[in-house]
Amino acid sequence: MTESEVILKAHAYFRSHGICEQPVARIYTDAHSTLLPHKSLRPFQRFTVSRGDFVLHPDLVGLLRDGETIFAVEAKGKADLLKGLTQAEMYRAGFHLSFLAADRDALGESFIQIARSKDVGILSVGDEVTIVHRPEPHMPLRDVFKFVYRQMETVIQVSGRQTFQFNIPTHYLVWAIALDRRVQYSLGRVRETLMSYPIPEDWRSALVGAQKLGLVSILGDVIQLTPVGGALKDILPKDLDEWSRIHSIVGARGRGVPLVECQPVAAAALRLLLLQDPMVRLVVSGLETFSGRSANFAELAVACDQLDRARALVFFLKPVSAAALLNKKGEILWGNAIGQDYRSSMFYQYKSIMKHAGILKATRLGGATSRGYEPTHDVWELI
Repeated sequence: MTESEVILKAHAYFRSHGICEQPVARIYTDAHSTLLPHKSLRPFQRFTVSRGDFVLHPDLVGLLRDGETIFAVEAKGKADLLKGLTQAEMYRAGFHLSFLAADRDALGESFIQIARSKDVGILSVGDEVTIVHRPEPHMPLRDVFKFVYRQMETVIQVSGRQTFQFNIPTHYLVWAIALDRRVQYSLGRVRETLMSYPIPEDWRSALVGAQKLGLVSILGDVIQLTPVGGALKDILPKDLDEWSRIHSIVGARGRGVPLVECQPVAAAALRLLLLQDPMVRLVVSGLETFSGRSANFAELAVACDQLDRARALVFFLKPVSAAALLNKKGEILWGNAIGQDYRSSMFYQYKSIMKHAGILKATRLGGATSRGYEPTHDVWELI
């Protein structure tokens, strides 16, 4: 069995069985070139475990449903099992649980006993997957764990549908106007509360954006305004027709007015919400390192990397590009990055929302996609 085949089976096992009587809430596969063709392994993301002179990248990284417990998996086929065990043991410094997954035929009893003594979990992979040894959750080393967890936290914030899908904040703030306090709405009926407001067809992404800002909670099929959303309800206009008028001004194609100019009170509320986001704070801190509080996107990426490499790696770069641009020391080779390496949702949606909130000056957006994007021409400047 090849290493890729082991990873495919281990990935499917964790998704279906979980660990420690808990489902796996999220699982990511290393963005290695040999794994990218396997669509079932999506999403891909390179995680870095830094141990001084040693930098390692687990094959699988997961988060359990409790939202706190993280685990790492190193996979091997029939060869290099001792090397894999050493790597998995080193992952214990940054993860609560660490596993070695390997071809069943290569696992001898003496090897399993060594893994038990190190409390590294063993997945025996054949026609079926069996946990031969399940490790006890433990407290990892503080600094190594924090570095890994900041990566995990940032991946959740900026990947897939969890990030901002629209560059107009009125689509997110509208829910605080439309929903009533202490009322639970079903996902199938909540759209009706917006009445005539011109929400996009993909209105669920707008709802997720409101959740990202802390305005609503989404628990299965139940939607409810949070206390933060209730507080914002007292600040925003009370009438949906008035908010629709504001949206028409803010979202006018080619001649839209930033929310901070059109509705400064709403923009100030949005600004407070955004400043709770670690990535927004990192961008602000990065821009503050420049004398003019202004930099192009490529310069900003380098500055943020110097402040917080764990977050910058995920925020600025696509997963595959991040894997390609990391050297053996875990350093990002920013000089080798091109426009298509950067996440468009960061230089487009994130930048636009920060502009509307009055955090950034209304400089030109970089574009909706990374095709033809030139980061050195994309200026970010604090107000």
